[in-house]
Amino acid sequence: MSIAQAVQTKIKAMPEGRVFGYQALPDYSRSPTAVVKALSRLVEEGEVQRLSKGKFYVAKQGLLGPRKPSDDELLRSVLYKGGRLRGYVTGLALFNKLGLTTQVPRTITIAMNGGRQEKDFGTIRVRTVSANAPVREKDVKLLQYLDVLRDIKKIPDADINQTLKRIMRDIARLDDSERRRLVTLAEDYYTAQVRALSGLLLSTLSIDAARLQRSLNPTTVYRLSLDEKIWPLAKDWNIQ
Repeated sequence: MSIAQAVQTKIKAMPEGRVFGYQALPDYSRSPTAVVKALSRLVEEGEVQRLSKGKFYVAKQGLLGPRKPSDDELLRSVLYKGGRLRGYVTGLALFNKLGLTTQVPRTITIAMNGGRQEKDFGTIRVRTVSANAPVREKDVKLLQYLDVLRDIKKIPDADINQTLKRIMRDIARLDDSERRRLVTLAEDYYTAQVRALSGLLLSTLSIDAARLQRSLNPTTVYRLSLDEKIWPLAKDWNIQ
């Protein structure tokens, strides 16, 4: 089977609307020029649609002609590269998903390893920012909780006390290994305020957080206007 035939066979097996790059095609690592030519021919023939530089899809046919991929698929094309996760949703889209704000973002922010960029797909816009920590699939929800604590004063129309209660419920559902990983990520990659808030939530759950407390400067005060009745242990973490 020629490279052109192998490429065509692979593409025919792909689900309609799936976004893919050159790396998803057979023989690309061995003969990239031949694969690029084969794919360009399929684009010219209308069997494949070009989404952006290096990104393609097999279009679903609608009443008005070829349909673009769904917003979820467009987002997946940014989150994954070569089948590997490289980013996660953060910012306003995350806060909305967690029910912390009713505001819906015009642009979805993705934290990822790499530089900043913006993509406009027509139906959605995506902005990438540098992640605090290396992105691994098993760490995503932990990084998202820590991002909420990092940005807690920036969440629109949100009450800090209620936001903390929501994240504490999520932490309460983690297993012991996940909580240890959360502490490691907070200690290694996040600010002192995030470490203090993480420690407050863990200690309120009666979970040992001495490691986080040792990482903090005992003279630093974090002013967040917390309700002392809800968070009686806040003073132990110099949070006001």
